Amino acid sequence: CLSAHISSSYLGGSDSAIFCLVPMLLLLSKDSGLLSALTDNRRYFPLVAVAIGYLVASAMFRLVFRDILEKHHIITKPPGGEYRPEVATVLALSRNLVSLAVTLPGHWMFGSFMWSFKHTRDIYWVLLLPLNFLPLMISDLHSVRLLGALGIAAGAMQLLLSNRIRRYGLQFV
Repeated sequence: CLSAHISSSYLGGSDSAIFCLVPMLLLLSKDSGLLSALTDNRRYFPLVAVAIGYLVASAMFRLVFRDILEKHHIITKPPGGEYRPEVATVLALSRNLVSLAVTLPGHWMFGSFMWSFKHTRDIYWVLLLPLNFLPLMISDLHSVRLLGALGIAAGAMQLLLSNRIRRYGLQFV
């Protein structure tokens, strides 16, 4: 919540700023709170969860909730109106929502891997990794493109780490 406020107030609302803000806020937080119960293996799970959660919330706000809030006068429209190509037509809106939806399974798998560090079958990542290229090619929103790039990086890192964990486990057999 604090990172969203800092991003919108001081950094112009850029979605890329979340990758700088979340680690800084983690470093500034004291370990006596929520993060004190986390083990060393689970220490970086909140970083991943907050970054992905912020990007998904930002995309959903821009695609769905902004028009609803402007319609009911909860937030004000910019003077003179603003052309938003991501919601200009039903096809553009559905294209962006589908792009957002195809990134979520990979992020869910990576988040569960960051929580448990248990090996998952590589076939899941072989099937999910190409789906993350789709938002890079067809989405209009920067946050959805960032989710696609983050999904590709997470999938590659998870494949690398799972192979390393597997080799380490085979040393004892």
